[in-house]
Order: sequence, then C-alpha cells, then structure tokens
Amino acid sequence: MKVTLIDYTGNGNIDAHYAARLLVYTKNTRLEQGEETRNKIAAMTYDELKPDLDYISKTLRSSWEFVDYTFEIQAVTRAFTHQLVRTRTGSYAQQAQRVVNMGNFSSEMPETVKNNPMATVMWDQCMDVIAKSYQGMQAEGIPNQDCRGLLPTNVHTNIIAKFNLRTMADILAKRKNLRAQGEYADVARAMEAEIMRVHPWAEPFINPDRLKTPALDKLLKDALGDRSPIDRPEVNQALKELDTLKGTWG
Repeated sequence: MKVTLIDYTGNGNIDAHYAARLLVYTKNTRLEQGEETRNKIAAMTYDELKPDLDYISKTLRSSWEFVDYTFEIQAVTRAFTHQLVRTRTGSYAQQAQRVVNMGNFSSEMPETVKNNPMATVMWDQCMDVIAKSYQGMQAEGIPNQDCRGLLPTNVHTNIIAKFNLRTMADILAKRKNLRAQGEYADVARAMEAEIMRVHPWAEPFINPDRLKTPALDKLLKDALGDRSPIDRPEVNQALKELDTLKGTWG
C-alpha cells in the first residue's frame, strides 16, 4: 500500500499558509467580504491566524469544504476501495479492470491467513487457479471485461481520491480506530500523515481533543493489536460504546 498526496489547496503557492488563510476568509465572509478583508488576512502572521483556526475547528464545518486534498492510493484491495467510495462527498478515478489485463494480478493475503500455514497454502493455490483460468479464458477470446468476473475481492488496484477537509475529518475520525477494517485504518493513517506534512495547522481539525485518548489507545493496542476485532462481538460492542462517548460518529 502506498498513499501519495498529489495535489492540495495551496500546492505551489509561495505562501505556506494559503489554505489556512482561505479557510479564515471563507468563514469571515459571513460578516465582511471583499478585497479589504482578503488583504487583512493575507497580512496576518501564523500566530495571528491561529486563534481564528482554533475557533473554526470547533464551529460549523461548512467553511472546511474549501480546502481540498487529492490522493493517489496504490496497491490496495478492491475490498478496501468498495468501502472508500461509499464516502459520497469524494471524487474518484479507479483503475479499470474492464480494460486492464489482470492476467498476472496480485492480491493481498490477510494477516489471519498469513499466520496459518494451511490457510496460506489454500490461499496461494486458489490465486494460482484464478490466474490460470483468467489467462485461459483470454486465450479463448473472452474479453477482459468478462474475465474480470473471476478476480478475487482482495485483488490489488489503484485509485485516485479527492476529499475536502470536512470529509477528511469525518473519514479519519471513523477509520483510524479499531472498529475499521485494518487496511482502511492503514490508509487513513497514511492520508493523515500526508495532510500533516503540508498543512500542520490542520491538526485540530482532523485530530480534535475530544478524540484524543492516548493512554486508552495504548491499552487497547496492547490488548487487541491494530486490527478490527469484528469476530469478537463483545469487544466490538465496547468499542461502539467508546465511539458514542467520544462523539466519533456525530
């Protein structure tokens, strides 16, 4: 899996805080629009911007939608992208199995399978049969768009996804925790790291204080690892209750 931030609001602008200023301006336009307000905000130092950003991170989120991030996400599974595209406030461009020759596809073996020697053998054998069947159907003149019906859910794919800051905050709140499917959690953490690399000021937006429980997070990781315990209903229910207390899904 590889996540690369290929574009974002302010990319290429000599002002490192261009996106932060845009956010402050769009919030201020309820009161004062126009060149004078833009010039005033453009002249502010980061220390002067910070109180406004802190306020905006705790209020109505409509202005957050003016800051965008575009990610290239490579070598992830179709199982993951099926989950990702359910976020309907994003834009997507995905590798097309209908056109691409997937005769030599690769797939993601789950950790539970890797940790079981017999299951690993069965997985490898199944993938080999699928690959040979795909190639055999091609040899019979079957088009790729029909051969793709053989491919497994965990086949690797690539996707480009664009989200605004409001959507990213929502994704990260929901997908960086133990209730998320493990691959989604990995991608979410990688997207967060990319955002923080270019927009460190966005920390209170995507990682608000109400979601920070570092001591508890460590205890949970030590006890459960970093993968969803969906096969343990009583644990999953406890995590749901924790998310309710945090307001994660609010």
